[in-house]
Amino acid sequence: MPDKEHIRSLIREAELYRKQGLLEESKEKYEEILQFLQGHERYSKDKKLIDAIQGKIRTVEGILDEVESAPETPELSQEVHELISRLFSFSENKDTAAMEGAIALAKFGQYDKAIKAFQGLIQEGIMPLVAAKNALMCHLNLASADAAVAQFTQWLSQETFSAKELRYLRSTLRDHLAQRGIEVDLPQVSEPLPVELEPKGEEEAVIDISSFAVHLANGPRKGQRTEFEVSFQSGNTISTIIAAQEKDVVDAFKPGLQLPDIECFSPIAVFKGRGVVSDMKKISSGRRKGDYSLDISIEVE
Repeated sequence: MPDKEHIRSLIREAELYRKQGLLEESKEKYEEILQFLQGHERYSKDKKLIDAIQGKIRTVEGILDEVESAPETPELSQEVHELISRLFSFSENKDTAAMEGAIALAKFGQYDKAIKAFQGLIQEGIMPLVAAKNALMCHLNLASADAAVAQFTQWLSQETFSAKELRYLRSTLRDHLAQRGIEVDLPQVSEPLPVELEPKGEEEAVIDISSFAVHLANGPRKGQRTEFEVSFQSGNTISTIIAAQEKDVVDAFKPGLQLPDIECFSPIAVFKGRGVVSDMKKISSGRRKGDYSLDISIEVE
């Protein structure tokens, strides 16, 4: 590979790490680029390029300093956790309300508490497949890919899920890790015994949506196709987190807004759908404080 293409490849890799929140890895990659440039007969004289890479390193170091100096996720009292669960659980069905309450904790950035809530739902047999998927997402939002893999490996040794459900969870975890630029050799699911119970119909009918794209209907970016990663999913309702600085995107979505053309991406297919914005809330606590949680109810065409 020519040196110029090699440098471009390294820069793309460093940027991918940065966008995925892998700041230490991004810094190391930029330092690798800088070392390559400084030791190169031609590029060591390119002061503009070297200054640009050094600027990238300083930017990443600045973000790392902010992360390190930021306060830890506030510990909320048990009363506050129960209040969040009650306020953001709308279903009359007790099991569905319990799931919505756990997802609400996750949306507020209380990932550790949400993981415990999802694990409790799994143990109680309350929509275990949905709970398991969302628990994995909490681990990934905590930047704990190893913990997510360990959790999946633990489920492999238990009898909580069928082989078909485990393959679904493996596929979901693999795809979300890939989206973050993380390559992991996930353990395979053993072949089922000749007689095996199939997943419950309600859960099997749920289509896992990993990301979606819409054309913004309002604001300065009107008509622009924008893609979002799904943070959590419960039934046909998907949730995504929008950064506070993307206020123009936030303003493009209002509760009740009809979305007639949604492009949905799942581990098994890409399909069209329509939906409605069911909720938009500013997150008031946790790691994503100040960001916005967008909920969309999807109808498959």
